Amino acid sequence: MKKKLIYVFTVSAILLFGACKKGFLDINDNPNNATVVKPALVLTGALNNTAAYTTGGSIFYSFAALWMNYWMTPGGVSGWYEERSYNFTTNWSGSTTLWANLYDNLNDYAYLETQSKASGQNFFIAVAKTMKAWDYQYLVDFYGNVPYTQASKSVVFLNPKYDKAQDIYEDLAKQLDTAANLFKTATVSPADAGADIYAKGDVKKWGKFANTLKLRILLRQSEMPGRAQYIKDEIAKITANGFGYIATGEGIFNNPGYLNTAGKQNPFWAVYGYGVDGTRTASHGYMLASSYGMNFLQDNDDPRLGRLYNTVNDGAGSTYVSLVWGQDVNFDQTIVTVSSIGKGVLKSYDQSQPIITDFESLFLQAEASQRGYLTSSAQSNYEAAVKANFVYLGLTEAEATTYLTDQDVANWTSNSDKIALIIKQKWAAMNGTNAIEPWTDYRRLELPADMPISIASTVTTKKIPVRMLYPQREYNTNAANVIAEGTINQFTSRIFWDVK
Repeated sequence: MKKKLIYVFTVSAILLFGACKKGFLDINDNPNNATVVKPALVLTGALNNTAAYTTGGSIFYSFAALWMNYWMTPGGVSGWYEERSYNFTTNWSGSTTLWANLYDNLNDYAYLETQSKASGQNFFIAVAKTMKAWDYQYLVDFYGNVPYTQASKSVVFLNPKYDKAQDIYEDLAKQLDTAANLFKTATVSPADAGADIYAKGDVKKWGKFANTLKLRILLRQSEMPGRAQYIKDEIAKITANGFGYIATGEGIFNNPGYLNTAGKQNPFWAVYGYGVDGTRTASHGYMLASSYGMNFLQDNDDPRLGRLYNTVNDGAGSTYVSLVWGQDVNFDQTIVTVSSIGKGVLKSYDQSQPIITDFESLFLQAEASQRGYLTSSAQSNYEAAVKANFVYLGLTEAEATTYLTDQDVANWTSNSDKIALIIKQKWAAMNGTNAIEPWTDYRRLELPADMPISIASTVTTKKIPVRMLYPQREYNTNAANVIAEGTINQFTSRIFWDVK
């Protein structure tokens, strides 16, 4: 039964009973016990859960913000031992919850796709395929080989096999091609558009999302020997569908109508910002400025400093102060003496939650162009990405232009290693929106090259982990399949695309 908690549908408890065949002793029909949930009803909840559990709004993604030195948490805080020391086990709640949340979300999209195929609703089918690719990419990026072909089918496969990570990636690329082509012909009713809290039924926007996600998947494999032609061929398929990629002002955001009510605030604000009564949350006091992240901005006269971090005393002071990642300090004093998360990312209780921003997409395009996979200008894509990030944080394009011109750390001409430049500025831009992507870039490229290691006394292996461990629950309930994956180590068992 425990296994089913991970792999069964979670759309609603009614589905578990409604899916059973009616026996001859069943003489009563309950009109309140629906056997089928309409795709539109499933879509809204599934998309909202993706935003809450698989983006920067999730407390369980804070490990990457710490490892990438955006934030640090004082050593006196109870918790974050695993993040500070890198010494986590199969029982680490962070990894266990990531696994459960992703598969739970996937069950909703699997149901959405099945029901939509039965009713011939191509828009919902395409959305389901796109979002399944979103979730599965992160599962692969976190764990490597994972259940795929037999997942979300608990009635048939109580113990789903593990598929090879590269095979999953290649199938995700195909699924995204199918999704993009379905978006080309899909029609969306006003009611269905209202259920789409990401793009309001805009099929062109969804097509660009699918293409951008596929580009992200392909670039993950850019360092692998022998993959260049495969990447070129797959990008040609993207070009053929005609949607292009997410451009300036076209990011994907979630906003179902956040309210300043318990449980209904923007998830990032609810975790790292302020409660309904205006008092700061516990995590707002725990997650403070890391010296590496702040120094980069201060040393290069970066206008984003005041948007990514507050001055001390939660903005009431006049100076910026940071702490070295892993440093042991007296927590009771830090909230008034160390800078907290800034108002450029913590905007309001009803701010839209970024799924994939225009600046992330533009950085992906800049890297792809620099590698010769796209014909667009790498420099233009790169500079557009930096400008888009400035605008997202509440700054101006003019300020970004000055920064790109005057600061060697950002100037295209001043940097001979263009990939390193793109990745460093991408790292700077993703602060407070999605730290998983910089962690992934670091694993595949070892960039930024000067990323510090935690100085906590509990660190025994001075290396940022390259993966998560399979959760203990898998060893308890799906033992044969997970044990077949061999001994897994967070420092040496690399994901297939990580060949450094």
